[in-house]
Amino acid sequence: MPNTNIPKAAPIVVSLGMAIASIGGFPTAAQQLPRVEGPVVLHAAIADQWGGHTFNYVVAGQDALFWTATAHRPDKQKPPKALIGQHPKDTRKSSGSVKTLMFEDPSVIGINQPQMIRSPDGILHVFIGVTHSTANPKYNVGRLHYFRSDKPEDVNSLIDRSSLMPKEPFDSFHLRMNVGISQDGRKMVLVILAISEERRVRFNTPVMFLGHRDGLDYVFKNPIAYAEPMGFFYPQVAATPEGIVLVGQLSRHPEPSITRLVHVDWNGKSIHAEDLPRGATTKGEYLSYDLRPFIPNDWSRLMIYCDDHGEQRHDFWQYETATKKLRLLRSVPCDASASAPGRWVPLTNDRGVFINNPSSSQLRLWQGELTGQGPVNSSLLPQTHPIDRGFQANAYLFSPNPLQGSILVPGETIVATDAYNPNRSNVTSGPCSFLMWKLVW
Repeated sequence: MPNTNIPKAAPIVVSLGMAIASIGGFPTAAQQLPRVEGPVVLHAAIADQWGGHTFNYVVAGQDALFWTATAHRPDKQKPPKALIGQHPKDTRKSSGSVKTLMFEDPSVIGINQPQMIRSPDGILHVFIGVTHSTANPKYNVGRLHYFRSDKPEDVNSLIDRSSLMPKEPFDSFHLRMNVGISQDGRKMVLVILAISEERRVRFNTPVMFLGHRDGLDYVFKNPIAYAEPMGFFYPQVAATPEGIVLVGQLSRHPEPSITRLVHVDWNGKSIHAEDLPRGATTKGEYLSYDLRPFIPNDWSRLMIYCDDHGEQRHDFWQYETATKKLRLLRSVPCDASASAPGRWVPLTNDRGVFINNPSSSQLRLWQGELTGQGPVNSSLLPQTHPIDRGFQANAYLFSPNPLQGSILVPGETIVATDAYNPNRSNVTSGPCSFLMWKLVW
């Protein structure tokens, strides 16, 4: 059961207003704020949502919002528990629930936050990496587990289908994995880094599991190495008709990390790769924090958001999957207090907004010509300051993405954060609360 030693969920509050801001010299203008509903506490005792700069832990369905997390483990108590939850959009059609998956093998020392996709028929597919200790104290190994629901949009019907994950030629992994689903739901892909203790597999070999729909399951081909071994790669995944596009942070220690784009066909063969160019004066890392369709129903044009914290700007890129062309649409300067990363969210076919989480505090909304030449306006979102709600801080920011099978409603946006509970210390990975808001224009 959730820890009750946290602030109670605030009642839904409706807030309307106008905001005026000057951002990096762009023209200012009055901008209507959305109606803000929430926050809702989805769960009150989760661990930090590790890797939220890359991974997404919320999926929007027809009747419910689905989320994944790991349970907070004081003193790393065992067994580790994965949490898969649902929050109803309409209580007449769905109910709130949390499914707990436990891993009780004595060798299990941890699990990663589950990655989830929703197929168009509402079946939920959950992938979890489990870390096992070995006789070698310097080597731990990651194994993959696959669960799917037996009923549409029902986390309580999840069953174990891990036997469908091939074990050859790769079976041991670093658990920096991500998943994506094709628009028609017939195919999906899981990307991960393979390893082996005896060096049979070169360290950090990038591999992908390609799955095709068979009944309610995804059945997988043997995993394919799609690139040469590399540093740690934290990819976001777009499973498009023209192939699989991966965009993410590539660690190159001791050099600064960069953002790399890799495009492969549905046989796992590389057809294009490039590193996103940085400005001549960029300092340090240049990282991607969001990948999603530019228009929700058109997956041939992908929006890539990058944060240049050193130069204090937000960059919005477009990649065309057919032509394999990458171009910078807009670079929006900002001051240091507003430069933290966030998510670009389409509202309609010709309009999107950007939401970020500066300084782990109140969420900030950016509206205007984010992909053009006109004004860009910035304002703080009401009801989203963590201290006002009794929390220490907001951490990572999430928003449902069609690339994981989310259904988006025009004019609405769901955002969520893992907020630090009052009793969280700086040396632990929790407890946190998973908070959710709905914004309506």
